[in-house]
Amino acid sequence: MHLLKRASLLISGMLFSVSITAGTQIESQRERYLDTLEAARSGQSAVVEAALPQLADYPLLPYIQYAIATQQLKKLSIDDVESTLDKLQGTPLYQRFLHVWAVSLTEDRRWPEFYDYYARIRTPSAQLECLAARGEMLLGNTEKAFTEGARLWSTGNSQHAACDSLFNAMIQAGKVDSNLALERVLLALESDNTGIARYAERFVTDPAAQQQLALIWQLYNQPASLADNPNLLRPQTPNRARLASMAIQRLARDDLRRALLTWSQLTQNLSLSDAEQAPIANRLGVLYAKRFQPDAETVLAQVDPQYRFSDVTEWRIRLALIEQNWPRVETLISHLPDDVRLQGRWLYWALVADLQRGRQPNAEQLALLTSERSYYGFKAAELTQRPFALNNQPANFNQTQKQQIAQLPAMQRIHEFYRLGQTREATQEWNLMTTTLSPEQIHVAAHVIKDWGWYFQGIRGAIASDRWDDLELRFPAPYRELFDQATREFSIEPSWALAVTRQESAFLDVARSGAGARGLMQLMPATAQETARRADIPLSSLERLNDPDINVRLGSAYLAQMQRQFNGNRVHATAAYNAGPGRVRQWLAARGDLPLDIWIETIPFDETRGYVLNVLSFGVIYNTLAGQPARVFSDQERSMLAWSNPGR
Repeated sequence: MHLLKRASLLISGMLFSVSITAGTQIESQRERYLDTLEAARSGQSAVVEAALPQLADYPLLPYIQYAIATQQLKKLSIDDVESTLDKLQGTPLYQRFLHVWAVSLTEDRRWPEFYDYYARIRTPSAQLECLAARGEMLLGNTEKAFTEGARLWSTGNSQHAACDSLFNAMIQAGKVDSNLALERVLLALESDNTGIARYAERFVTDPAAQQQLALIWQLYNQPASLADNPNLLRPQTPNRARLASMAIQRLARDDLRRALLTWSQLTQNLSLSDAEQAPIANRLGVLYAKRFQPDAETVLAQVDPQYRFSDVTEWRIRLALIEQNWPRVETLISHLPDDVRLQGRWLYWALVADLQRGRQPNAEQLALLTSERSYYGFKAAELTQRPFALNNQPANFNQTQKQQIAQLPAMQRIHEFYRLGQTREATQEWNLMTTTLSPEQIHVAAHVIKDWGWYFQGIRGAIASDRWDDLELRFPAPYRELFDQATREFSIEPSWALAVTRQESAFLDVARSGAGARGLMQLMPATAQETARRADIPLSSLERLNDPDINVRLGSAYLAQMQRQFNGNRVHATAAYNAGPGRVRQWLAARGDLPLDIWIETIPFDETRGYVLNVLSFGVIYNTLAGQPARVFSDQERSMLAWSNPGR
């Protein structure tokens, strides 16, 4: 019997297990599943057929079905395909199989059937889009094919090879005209893809377009020429805003100050809209502010004299904080849009400005700020002897609701992948499942997953269901005994280590960053090895960094090392844990005489600034939830704040 049909018969009466608790049978099925999946992928049909009866009720059986079907694409009838799709319904494999089947149909030039399946693909790949357009051409629908081809051509990067024959036909028919080619040149240079630009420029044949081409290349290769002569671009110049943006960004690599001053002039000369100005003003303006040059405020005032770009205004406030120019701080805060001005950050600094100018803090603003569950809200509450506002709203669903969600086929597949250590596949299943559930159901599912021990995904579920106030879900505290032992061993606060771990990995023990940091507390290999040597912690291999006990001990030891290195200051130590002690020493050398809260606010790395704010606030949350005394700052740290030193 045809293997695919044999598999279909076997699962036609399949019932998903009501319980996802692991027992002897399901453990055996997991092992058999892995072996059978490998056999299916390698075409060992006899092995697969022998194993299928034992896997008829296993949640991940669709993945074997997919492997079987993809091995037999050329043998499948339409009925076979539809049967397979029925079995893959509700899994990420449904769209994946549609894709591979559609590609297979084009190889046999079965175009009518291709378009039937192509219409069912939710997000076609570039390959499929190219094949669909090529099919229209082969069917004689040339105008439609070339219209789609023009869209596919217009990219700054290489297009999929499936488009080659379509593009060649367009070129031979004269459909790649100067305007289309010029657009691709500009797209390519905006992406710094000079190879594509050189290819596309061959099709710029119109004399007027060739003049535009020469200008584009001049601005790309010699951006300083625009600073020397801003009249190279005029209001009537085609794509004037894009050309100005490209040249200024190129110039900024060599001379950021000159780029900003030139941009300020161009925005007036070319009458650029706020929408056209904002990306450059915000990105380059903030970059210049972070260099803390003496003329930074003057330059930024020229770039944004009317306070239209809030990112720039926020950094102008930070520069005023460095100068401790409190009237200027107040004025700049008043120029922020209301939705930004009323954020906790700027409410806090407005209150500090009140204190520094000899006024009592605005009572209404103080009440609003201290009602926030945030670093700024907690800080203001601590400094005014008010209780921390956790605003916790625990989940109120019952066990029956959790059982109902746990029985969903998708949840059973997610559970199996999680148990197999295949979190990428589990996450794909989760992402698809949540598109079909209500926020309330996602919230329940997140709690079910947290109960399995997959805290990272539980936290994601809180976000996906918009349950920001469910602190049990958002701030789990697993491995408590490990944290208590390790922090006691190295004499640091348990809540600090927990907060760092929550920020670093959200308790995903196999987490691995793009930079190579590993495990719960995201230790870089070299740092882990050096810390292990210093603290006399056995580390037989880097793979052991995924072991919670080793990782928490090493992470706690490194936190303690940073705290000693920075004279007991947890703020500086936390920043060093994220950005490295070398950078923190540089920041302290440059601005270490500032009040501590201003120093935090002016950390030039957005990631590190946010990291410090989160770790300090998470520590308050963990201690409060545990019924322990909670503080944002130690007495020493508190004495270093601008709030605590009015008139300083």
